Amino acid sequence: MATAGGTPVAERAGMSVYQHHVLAIPPRQHADIADRIRGAGNTAIAAHGGRLFGIWKPLLGLSLNHLVVLAEGPDAETAIAHGADILAGIEGATVELCDLWQPTLRPSPGTRLPELSGGYYSHRHYDIAAETLQTFLEHSAAAWGSFEGTHASRVIGLWRSSDVPAPGIIRMRLMAWYQDMATWEGSRYWRGTSGAETANAQLGARYAMTLDSAVSIVELVHRG
Repeated sequence: MATAGGTPVAERAGMSVYQHHVLAIPPRQHADIADRIRGAGNTAIAAHGGRLFGIWKPLLGLSLNHLVVLAEGPDAETAIAHGADILAGIEGATVELCDLWQPTLRPSPGTRLPELSGGYYSHRHYDIAAETLQTFLEHSAAAWGSFEGTHASRVIGLWRSSDVPAPGIIRMRLMAWYQDMATWEGSRYWRGTSGAETANAQLGARYAMTLDSAVSIVELVHRG
């Protein structure tokens, strides 16, 4: 069975969840709104056991006038009741997307976003058949060591989203860091990559299970 920080994934149902917000914001307001989220917003959710994980601005896949905010809450009920407090007092921002992410293989509860110098992050979703979830996780776990050892990259997390695209379909959310855009571009053409043969085989098997996928490239504004 695939594990998450040594704990079987199936046993993590009562653990923390991550709340994902995509905000549409006025032009040139990234720094100002991010400062308010990491200050008063983070304080507001901390009163209920929450914490900011990170804030990003888009480069590809979303228009520039957005912010992506990810926060960890102690459980789903608390996140639903108080997660939006992180946006309290912010004028001009519109929530375009909000969903809850249940962590699977990574990150472990309470883990901070790693301190990584520069680079870019990919936010990708995968839609898969519900009955293939455990196999999808096993392929992911088997691939990452070889993938990270070959490419200048780090898998930050793999979550199961509360967003259900259709009956019997699960949406997975993957976040990864890349040293630069050349690294991300090179990693997309993983077939035959020298040194990543194990990753190539596992990613190929995972790709064959994927029903749909999309990706955004974002830049870190603030690390929680």
